[in-house]
Amino acid sequence: MIKFFRKIRQRLLSENKVSRYLVYALGEIVLVVIGILIAILLNQWRLESENSDTKRAVLDALQLEFESNLRQLDTVQFYIGKVPEANVRANKIMRSPDDYSDRDFTLLINDLSYTYTFNPVNGALRSAISSGEIHLIQNKRLIQLLFSWEDKVKDSDEEAVRIYQFQYESMALKAKYIRLTDEWKYAYPEMPEPIHSSDPRGFVLNEAFENFSILAYAYAREYLEELNEIQVYNDEILSLIAQELNN
Repeated sequence: MIKFFRKIRQRLLSENKVSRYLVYALGEIVLVVIGILIAILLNQWRLESENSDTKRAVLDALQLEFESNLRQLDTVQFYIGKVPEANVRANKIMRSPDDYSDRDFTLLINDLSYTYTFNPVNGALRSAISSGEIHLIQNKRLIQLLFSWEDKVKDSDEEAVRIYQFQYESMALKAKYIRLTDEWKYAYPEMPEPIHSSDPRGFVLNEAFENFSILAYAYAREYLEELNEIQVYNDEILSLIAQELNN
């Protein structure tokens, strides 16, 4: 093709047809420019197609991850939510202990002792951020929420740690009445029965139990407030991901 155009140029020059040569040369330049533009457009289309596929893969992974995190969050909220509810029961039981069985006392102590914490999986999120693929997402609000997600969760760590510390520090008090075997055998049924029996009624009727119940309630409520804010965050992220996938 190049030899063909060169022969035409040489023939026009040899025939002294300068004006026709200039028109031809201009046309050849135009054809070259058009070819370059077409190549650029094709390359741009290819890149946009690849970016679109990559963006969808990123969004799909994030959607699965935040759906999983939401299920975990629901579980944590459910069990931590038992603590404030148990505090209400504790008040009634302490006022009328003879109306309740030893099982009621045991369930009360168990419900006041939950230490579930929210530990989300962030593999897809961290991968999207480190690779820069997160910037393929067009929704600026979604990008903002994704970048601040781990900081939002980290803000709740203080309340989670406080619950663990409180329950750990309360073990000495509980151990006077509750055998550790009774607390762990539901998870490890093969454990032998304790030599000494637990006395859940004695623990609940001990005056120190009232403060134990109140502090368990207060720390659980503070953590639940953090978890509720995280849930709002998580719900908005999932909603925006769905919108982005539908665009």
